[in-house]
Amino acid sequence: MIVDIVFGFLGSGKTTFIIRALEQWGAEEKIVVLVNEFGDVGIDGDLLAGQGGDVVEMPSGCICCTLQADFRAQMLEISRTIKPERVIIEPTGVATIAQVRTIVEAQLFEDSIEKINNILIADATGFMDLYKANRHFVESQVENAQLALLNKCDRIDKRKAMVIQGALLAINPEMTVLMTEFGAVDWGEYQFALSTAPRSEKDIRKKEDFHAQHIQEEFFPEAGHVTHPHFHEEEDALGYESFGCVYEDRSFDQSFLENFFQELNTAKSRMGEIVRAKGIFRIDDRYILMELASGEFSSQPISRSGESKISIIGRELDRETIRTALDRCVGK
Repeated sequence: MIVDIVFGFLGSGKTTFIIRALEQWGAEEKIVVLVNEFGDVGIDGDLLAGQGGDVVEMPSGCICCTLQADFRAQMLEISRTIKPERVIIEPTGVATIAQVRTIVEAQLFEDSIEKINNILIADATGFMDLYKANRHFVESQVENAQLALLNKCDRIDKRKAMVIQGALLAINPEMTVLMTEFGAVDWGEYQFALSTAPRSEKDIRKKEDFHAQHIQEEFFPEAGHVTHPHFHEEEDALGYESFGCVYEDRSFDQSFLENFFQELNTAKSRMGEIVRAKGIFRIDDRYILMELASGEFSSQPISRSGESKISIIGRELDRETIRTALDRCVGK
């Protein structure tokens, strides 16, 4: 089977891209999507269900660390019982991708996995801020990619997109960077990029000193000369926590929910420092998806039945204040 590891920071557009991939390949291949979300309440699995592949959820932890044993066991179960032609893995947005790749490349799976594709989804609107705030984490993600999709390019000007593309290639000159909008790609170009990408750890060259120096001079001039930037996991404890709620048999008020998400998006929210919020809500007899990512709020109707749910990720979350604010959004 082929394994596609689709990774990227919170809100970069991983789920949207995977939905498009399922639309493209789902009728031709037997596909399993393994979704790992940060927190107790999973949203992405619900959005991917019914899109053309089997969905397996692994919430409540990160498959690169706390769920490593469960991840191995789940991959073995998928390969032995479902026997798909392709497995798409969506790790949590704070996963250490090198750890995920190491598990997938283990000898345990060498007879069942024929190819591994490492696909990075990068959010063009927030990439540079994320890079400057969490340099080692970002460099680790980029260094481990064979292909990067610079997503949401419709939201920035072309010159800025070219600068970000240059930053990505400075970190990892071996990969291809495709600019995308709403996770849409030219599938011929996408397949060609993966077919020409390095396939193994031995094939992926570490960037030379002049690549590292280019990054330093271009994006971190204040830090002085650094010969070779490396990833140090202890420096990238991003410190995120999650809040999740499931609401059965409740209908919400849309305007109240929109106000709630706008309050989450304020710099000094009384509910904490919010980096990502995503929820599915029943409003009368219909359902709506609401998201906060990279400081932008969006909503769209979706086809669904069942309970409402929300997942919020950030730092210093005031859970009681969040819960009270959500309860006020319940319809009369």
